[in-house]
Amino acid sequence: MQIQEITIRNLGVIDAVQLRFAPGLTVITGETGAGKTMLVTALQLALGARADANLVRDGAERASIDVLCRDAPDLPLFADSADGEVIVTREIPATGRSIARIDARPVPVATLEELFGRHVEVHAQHTHVRLSRSDTQRDLLDRYAGTEHAAALGEYQQSFDAYQNLSQRYDEQQVSAAERLRETERLQVEVEEITEASIVLPDDEEIDERIARLAYADQLAEAARTASVLLDADHGAGAIGEAVQQLRHVREFDAELAGIADTAASFSEEIVLLARTLRQYADMLDTDPQTLAALQDRKQVLSQMKRKYGATLREVLAYAADAAIRLAQFEADDPANLEQERAAALQRVHARGAVVTAGRQRAAEELQSVVAAHLADLGMPHAAFFVQVLPHEPQRNGADQVSYLLAPNPGEQAQLIADAVSGGERSRVALAIEVALADIDDADVLVFDEVDAGIGGQTALAVGEKLARLAAPTSGRPRQVMCVTHLAQLAVFADLHHVVEKQVHDGRTRTTVRQVADADREAELSRLLGGVIAAEGVEHARVLIETARARLAGRN
Repeated sequence: MQIQEITIRNLGVIDAVQLRFAPGLTVITGETGAGKTMLVTALQLALGARADANLVRDGAERASIDVLCRDAPDLPLFADSADGEVIVTREIPATGRSIARIDARPVPVATLEELFGRHVEVHAQHTHVRLSRSDTQRDLLDRYAGTEHAAALGEYQQSFDAYQNLSQRYDEQQVSAAERLRETERLQVEVEEITEASIVLPDDEEIDERIARLAYADQLAEAARTASVLLDADHGAGAIGEAVQQLRHVREFDAELAGIADTAASFSEEIVLLARTLRQYADMLDTDPQTLAALQDRKQVLSQMKRKYGATLREVLAYAADAAIRLAQFEADDPANLEQERAAALQRVHARGAVVTAGRQRAAEELQSVVAAHLADLGMPHAAFFVQVLPHEPQRNGADQVSYLLAPNPGEQAQLIADAVSGGERSRVALAIEVALADIDDADVLVFDEVDAGIGGQTALAVGEKLARLAAPTSGRPRQVMCVTHLAQLAVFADLHHVVEKQVHDGRTRTTVRQVADADREAELSRLLGGVIAAEGVEHARVLIETARARLAGRN
């Protein structure tokens, strides 16, 4: 993500200012009290920081911050434009709740932090920064450890997830053991009952038809025989036969009558066949009362199955199949079996966790040395930096508690970096860590406020050089670094330089911001060096520019 522009209205001493940004190092300078830090505050508000109505400029109804971003995370959810731009807005009314918008669409304030927070890192005095959080310290150490360690961590997480799943199933069984037993017994009875019914399709589906045939066999046989008698030669068949004989004598005299005679002959043959079929049907009917009784008993069993398990016999069989599957699952989830599986899964968690711990410990030793070297360059040569990896109850991210500690001076006990140093020193520690992690940290925008507190001279040049290095990591990934400073030795490394100025107009104090053109850089640096623009100051600024160029050229 890149920040292209910030527009601020009615925030503190700021009436209305607009700052443009570009990739690389942006430096913001100005007199004390001019409102430099308020620019950082505005950015934090746009990223979801807690708003205070006291920040609204006196006499204004509300303060507002608009941040124009490009290539923002989850941008397709909001941006309508094809150029990949999105506007993040935060409004703070003098009374009432603040409002957040993304491309003019209202969103919860928490969404700003969720979508943009991890891409922008702000290091400011009295601010609880991301690097002070243990989870962030652990994640950065993991990424510093490299791809082999990342693969080991992934295997550990898979093992941990499997263990958690088994533990959940085991706990559920322990809590509902009696219920599980009742359910198992019920399913067993049902499966056995349906199995004993020996349902056979489609025969059992046709049982009503078979029962009706047996129950009315006598009536069916009598009707069939009577019909066959009526169709025999003395009745229906005989009459049609006589008609056929009459027509046979005269058919040769008329073709139309010959066709009718043929039809009559065909009917005569079919009636004879029909009479024979009816007699055969009557003879084959089963009138066995025992068979009928057996079928009626069978129907009662099948009806009972349908009342209990389904509207049709097919549904009954489907129910039995599902019940059998559930029984098999219960058997597989036997507490004894699950306990064994869970124990084996926990052993895998410990084994793979040990590999992750070893990788973290190796990376911790290396990171300690790298950060210590940067701290020495940043005017803290006696500070001792430690990455502590201590055993912890296994969690999804490992079985370690990772902490970054610092002893600022010899003889002092190491403490968490959030507690060990002042705001300015904390920013320098953060800068040292950020430079060490520059190629693996995913923050696209880094902001430093008062990083130069208590330093000057060669140390300030070292800070400026490291900020420039941070803005151009060896990975080649675009990054923006913004720094609020009062030192020319740091500002000289800027790719873009803004000056914050305080003016009085119509009895009101206002803050303005102007971008320093290349032609004006020497004069502005001279102002920072000595407060006045004189020939000596300009020459000093020119030397400083050459020194910065030489340091960067030497680095490259």
